[in-house]
Formats: sequence, C-alpha cells, structure tokens
Amino acid sequence: MEKMNHDPYQVLGVSRDDDHAAIKSAYRRLALQYHPDRNPGDRDAEEKFKEITQAYEILSDPDKRRRYDMTGSADGMPDMSDFFGGFGMDDALRAFQEIFGFRRSENFSSVGEDIVIDVELELREIVAGSTREIKVRRLEHCSTCGGSGAHPDHGLTTCARCGGQGRIRTVRRTLLGTMQTVTVCPDCGGRGSIPEKPCPVCGGSRLEPRERRISVDLPAGISEGHYIRLRGQGNLPPDDGPAGDLLIRVARVDYGGFQRDGYDLVYRTRISFPEAALGTSITVPAVEDEAIGVDLPSGVQPGERLVMKRKGIRKLKGLGRGDIVVIADVYVPKKLSRKEKAILKELADSDSFKPV
Repeated sequence: MEKMNHDPYQVLGVSRDDDHAAIKSAYRRLALQYHPDRNPGDRDAEEKFKEITQAYEILSDPDKRRRYDMTGSADGMPDMSDFFGGFGMDDALRAFQEIFGFRRSENFSSVGEDIVIDVELELREIVAGSTREIKVRRLEHCSTCGGSGAHPDHGLTTCARCGGQGRIRTVRRTLLGTMQTVTVCPDCGGRGSIPEKPCPVCGGSRLEPRERRISVDLPAGISEGHYIRLRGQGNLPPDDGPAGDLLIRVARVDYGGFQRDGYDLVYRTRISFPEAALGTSITVPAVEDEAIGVDLPSGVQPGERLVMKRKGIRKLKGLGRGDIVVIADVYVPKKLSRKEKAILKELADSDSFKPV
C-alpha cells in the first residue's frame, strides 16, 4: 500500500473551506466503503479505514483542526500520530460506531443526539474567561413512567420479535462470502421488552423534554467558531444508551472598539495633525476593569503602532497573554478657511515640516 497521506483534507477529499456537515458526509461515504466488514481480510482497506477515521478525528474537532491549519501545508504537517499516538483498528471502529449512532457493547446501545447552543460573548468574557448559565431543553427519562415507557398501572412484557434478546441476527450470502449482521430490534429498541400499555405522557417513547440550567466555564482566549463540549449533557436515546453531548458554540464576539488579531487587541484612534505633531493623550476603552490612558508622543506618524505589552487576551490554556496595539490614524481636513490655509502655508516653509 502507498504511504499514508498525512493531509486530512486530501484523505477525505474535502477542501479547507468545507463545513462540518460536508466533512461528516465525506467521512460516512468513505468509512462505509472501506469498513473491514465489507472488506474481510483486505489489509489495504483496513489501513485506509484507519486513515480516513484519523482524518475525521482531526477535522471534526475544532481545536485539532485549528492546530492542523496553523501548521500550513501538508508538507509541514507532523505525522498524524502526533495527534493520536498509537491509533489502532479498535480506535477506528469505536469512532466509526459512535459517529454512526451506536457504541460497541453487547446491548448495541444507541447514543443520544447532541445539542448545539449558540452563544454571543462580550470582550470581557474572552479576555479573562467567565462562567455562563445556559438554559437547555433536552430529552430525559419520562417522570411519569420512570423511563420504562409503560403505563404506571401496567408493566412490561417480553418482545415477541426478538424473544427478549434485544437483537436480531441476519445471515446473508454475498460475493465476498457469508455475512452475519446483528441489529437492534426495531420493536423494543434493544431492551428485550415492550410496554403492555404505553405511558400516557411519553406515549411509550420513555422520554420527555425538560428544561435545565447548566453552568458552563468559558475559557479565556476562545473566539468565534469555538466549541465547548460537555460530555453526557445532551439528549438521552430511547434505549438505555448514554446521553449525547452538549456543544456550546461561540457564534459571535462583541469586541467593542477593538479588532482582534490572534490574541492581540488592535485599537485605532483618529487624531488631528496638530495632535500628531505636538503629542496628545487618548483613552483606550476598558478591556477588563478600567479604561486605559495612553500618551501619544509628539511626532507620532500616521499608522504608527504603540504596543502595550500583555494587556490583551489571555491565551488558551493560560500560556501567556497578547498585547493591546494602538494605531494612530492622522486626520487630514478636506476643507480649510483662508486663515487656516495661510497658517499652513507659512508652516510649510519651515524646515521642521519638510519630509526628511
């Protein structure tokens, strides 16, 4: 087999501009094509399956994708093992099963759906980090039937379709040989039992929507597009499987009068020509506690950058802090009075006003 491709975009056949839905769709198509069950004994297919699963693990995780994108081209990309260490077939199958809605277990339990909630943050929250209380509406076990799906006055009975096994085995012959498939029983959802009479509240689904308030820690340094994943805080599935995840997505950040450049905050201020020549004082808006006074020296040049070290955004994982960069834009008036023109003409003859 040819050498493993270390560019996850090329492995999945997607572009750097594709969103998560396109990446997931590409992974699903390729994973089904190269899955070991469809290619028994084919070592090349196994390696390809691991490769595309590794690629998806990188591109589906916002932080890992950002780390890869920051390295530049595929030639500058470290080996995928740097991201995953000893990533083997068991890891690839586990990832495949989670992505396709079930996990490896004897009960073939499904996984509840994830919930995505968008939040809008202010500058103070991303500079130093903060805590938000998020209101979430999610599926939980029905309070009336306790999650059994049965009427409180009735019980459960053995599922006739699977005989209480919760699974159905199907054996079929293909060109590749005999294939055995084990699926969750569609009647009982893998539980092996069904309600004699459905619960009047959940209708036998075992679930009902409830509203919860969940405290979320927002780390300093996050930006638009970041996800914060809270494991097991999403919807419960209809069977006994684990809950999905809650993903808090940063949809927008209000930077006030600043522009963000990495972890730096850029503040542009307009000053007059006399202020640029004589020097002046300005006030930079508050980043955390109070506004900051800044003295612009005499002779400050248009576009000149004044750096205030370590006053910007704290970096993710506490690795230092960015700067505040003040840029002076000198305003040049378009209309002048006769007196103003005379004064400027007189100044123009002075050596101090001639470009060096």
